[in-house]
Amino acid sequence: MLGKLRKPVAAIALAASVLVGGAAAAHATIEYVGGGTWDHGVNSSIVWSDYYHGNRCHGSSVQGTYYEKDYASAGYWSIADAPSRPFVADRAWYDTTC
Repeated sequence: MLGKLRKPVAAIALAASVLVGGAAAAHATIEYVGGGTWDHGVNSSIVWSDYYHGNRCHGSSVQGTYYEKDYASAGYWSIADAPSRPFVADRAWYDTTC
């Protein structure tokens, strides 16, 4: 009886470790969009959106535990970050206007 119970318990433990391990994975991207450079992503603790444009006012924003937006002048980085939320799709944006 104990042998029959051990296999399902091991399978559940393995599935739980894969699920929890996947939640901690980081997703980061650097893109060249809108005439600038956008660094954005999310990991187990923060969601971020950093945008640089060399010749126009611009901004970046995120939605994590709360919404944050930052604007910057041409030649500077706009930097927005917030605590990420487990099991929720956090968001990041950039824009090329102020």
